[in-house]
Amino acid sequence: MRNAQESVHLVAATVGFLSLFLIWLAVVWGLVLRNGWAQSRIRHATVYGLHQTIALLGLCLAVVHALAQLATPSGPVHLLDTLVPFTNDLDPIGIGVGVISLELMLACAASVLIQRRLGYTRWRALHALNYVAFMFLVGHVLISGSDMAHPVRWGAVLVAWLLTVVLWLSTTPWFVNLRQSLSRRRSGPAGEEILVNVDGNRCAQFGFCEHEAPGVFALRTDGRLAYRAAVPADQVADVIRAVEVCPARAIALSRTPTTVLTQRKERTEAMTGPQRIPEDAAAGPRRRRGAR
Repeated sequence: MRNAQESVHLVAATVGFLSLFLIWLAVVWGLVLRNGWAQSRIRHATVYGLHQTIALLGLCLAVVHALAQLATPSGPVHLLDTLVPFTNDLDPIGIGVGVISLELMLACAASVLIQRRLGYTRWRALHALNYVAFMFLVGHVLISGSDMAHPVRWGAVLVAWLLTVVLWLSTTPWFVNLRQSLSRRRSGPAGEEILVNVDGNRCAQFGFCEHEAPGVFALRTDGRLAYRAAVPADQVADVIRAVEVCPARAIALSRTPTTVLTQRKERTEAMTGPQRIPEDAAAGPRRRRGAR
């Protein structure tokens, strides 16, 4: 039989590992959303909703994990240790980075409620702190985790961290520019441009278009949307994703016509109808024949 302290520790450890997995999954799903890899087969609202649901569930379990530490009889963690970083006497570094990680993630989650007021550009910069928080979370697990002595466990955590770093690097501007440069080299000379038009009356400034095609759309700090009217062929795919995810359906695409075909001319008889002979002209010969 386990005593109370062992039972509480088992619950806290189980909830903590499950929270780590869900938060890692939310971070990876967010990077997939940022890269636009799932947009061709899954609707943007579905991908975004899954990301939010998984992240909120992981954060709730992280809070439960912190509260379970307080429930341990004669435990080493106190209420102040879960609120103020680096105040624990036994494990100041491990618990401290865990507290910073949880507080950063909670702040980023709360920022969704004021996303429109912050502006999408500033909100996205704030939301990027989740990657820093996840790194702190991995450090907390590796330093403070009492069940991490087995190589399989800490190895799995390191592999998850490494995969996250690789995915994050794939979203950096340097990698995106490199990928576009390689794509242009494979495709040869640039093709036909497309024209972009945004209906200002419909646009609600959500910023999803800037998220999908940052090289074309830019949401200004004053709330107005700036965009390129002509887009080269190598950025067409990004702009099409932006059109698909726009909640207001405010973006329209068109192409500059290269061949113009005039309307077909119909025959004069078909256009004006059959010609009628005046009655006087038809009756005139008959009257002349009768007069003879």
